[in-house]
Amino acid sequence: MEDNTPKMPTVPAGATPQAAPDTKAPTTPQVARNKYADKMNRPKKKLPKPVKVGLIVLVAAAVVAGGIFLVKMTREKTDTGSDAEQTGIATRGMLETYVEGSGRTAAKNKVDLGKDIKGEVTEVNAEVGQTVHAGDILFIVDPKETRKELDDANSELDDAMRAVDEANSGLNTAQKNLNNLTVTAPFTGKVIPRTDDKGVSVDYKVGQNLSEGTVLGTMVDDSTMRLSLYINYTYIDAVKPGASATVTIPASMSNVPGKVESVERVQKVSDDGAMLFRVTLSMKNPGTLKKDMVATASIATSAGAVMPAESGKLEYTREEDITVKSSGEIASIGSLDYYRYSAGDVLCRLKNEDTQTAVGTAQRSLEGAQKALQTKQERIAELEKLIQDSTVRSTIDGIVTNLSVTVGDKLEGNTTPCTVADLSSIVVNVDISELDIDKVQSGMPAIITMDMDESQMYTGTVSSVSMQATQNQNQQGGGGGSSAVTFPAVIQLDDTAGSLAPDRGVSFKIISASKDDCIMVPSTAVVYTEQGAAVYAKPAEGQTFENTLPAIEGSDVPEGFVLVAVETGIFDDTNTEIVSGIDEGTEVFLAGPQDAYANMGGMGGMSVAVG
Repeated sequence: MEDNTPKMPTVPAGATPQAAPDTKAPTTPQVARNKYADKMNRPKKKLPKPVKVGLIVLVAAAVVAGGIFLVKMTREKTDTGSDAEQTGIATRGMLETYVEGSGRTAAKNKVDLGKDIKGEVTEVNAEVGQTVHAGDILFIVDPKETRKELDDANSELDDAMRAVDEANSGLNTAQKNLNNLTVTAPFTGKVIPRTDDKGVSVDYKVGQNLSEGTVLGTMVDDSTMRLSLYINYTYIDAVKPGASATVTIPASMSNVPGKVESVERVQKVSDDGAMLFRVTLSMKNPGTLKKDMVATASIATSAGAVMPAESGKLEYTREEDITVKSSGEIASIGSLDYYRYSAGDVLCRLKNEDTQTAVGTAQRSLEGAQKALQTKQERIAELEKLIQDSTVRSTIDGIVTNLSVTVGDKLEGNTTPCTVADLSSIVVNVDISELDIDKVQSGMPAIITMDMDESQMYTGTVSSVSMQATQNQNQQGGGGGSSAVTFPAVIQLDDTAGSLAPDRGVSFKIISASKDDCIMVPSTAVVYTEQGAAVYAKPAEGQTFENTLPAIEGSDVPEGFVLVAVETGIFDDTNTEIVSGIDEGTEVFLAGPQDAYANMGGMGGMSVAVG
């Protein structure tokens, strides 16, 4: 893989090592970032196919030529026997950096067919290498065992549905018991307190345990009172619902207006032998009436006022005992002595850990039953699909690349008997090192070389880069191993015209950065100082460099060369882009010996410089 770590210049054999003016051991300063550095990882525009083909030609030409143009130039000067063997020339050309590695080809669109199907193969209609179309029958299996499994699954489904119903009923009961721990007013009215055998109101307190069925008091609606009276049948046709009445309460010697609410043709016989019917009156309570007060009434009719045969007792419009429906300990309680509450107001709250726990248990039981039911339903759907798919059809247009069944074979559902692949579109699956992943993005061009025949080259484009890393175990000597982190990526190849098959080993080069017209020098010419990058450059006649730096004391530099600060751009193991500081054609001093170039090939991604 590519290694773009800045390299310090080496010292020619026999030369005095360079040292800083303060004679302390020099440190290696970092290269200053420049405006070109961040462009290396920007999304690349997809190159036209002719350009990609041109890149292949350039790469091949550079390899055949035996080295980089700049290196070749320097070696030619070496043959003269002069000091030029330690110098090079800044030239203009194309500079590219690569991320390299290996991968395998694969069909972009491939389907495995017949997996999980059980049964005996009864018919085979295709063979390996045959071109098929979507919908073509490839082979047929008798799914006898699968049908039996489906019948069993349907029986188990009924049991699972009953289990869900039972669990749901249990949850409803538990939830109802939990809700019953909160006692509320059933309607708007006044609470009549409960009394003991001596007529004393029972007092309930926080912390007191109450059992199910305990009566806390009685809720009554006394805003309207009712009075039932019996009248002689002689007036059955005269008394009508809605007729006005005057209700008399003897105990308080008071009269209250009311009206006839209903007339019932019951047949009650009085003590003196008269036949009586029943009339119910209603009246608004002025606040002084209560249940069981004796009262009578005078009812207005067209025949005059009608009096009842006997008096009656007042009743509340609505009356209901406030009963505890779930046992528990009183957590809070309101006043139950004749206070008025609206419907739904909380009268008492109880707590019971067992009841609360029962809800959680019932909820988990229901969830388990529902999950089991879902599993059964999914399995039935799978079995039904397997039966449907027992007639195996191709789902795409392509070529049969695998067909490992014959008539009479028994399939156990644990193999993939058939594969169809669309070989018209080939991709390369690769793994990018975590050191290089930030340099690779979708859309970058790539060059693919066959491992078995390096003369076969293809162009392509990075179509996807995974953000999810994978761990690959690398074996080392002594039985140990290390885990390398890589990121899967896919390179979409250009039209291969059927010349490339899947599952072939290839090498790839992804162009991670590119400058098609830049000034460059051999990387060994770059010196890294505390002020940043610099080169020893020789000014032409009459030329003066800007931004010169003091020469490093003790450095063995040929006469006429001065240290010039430069701004660098993209670089690789061989060449470095010079953004500013020196111009094309400037002669530079190479800090390292000529044979340093021979070791460049194994140190990272190769860069091609075309002059």
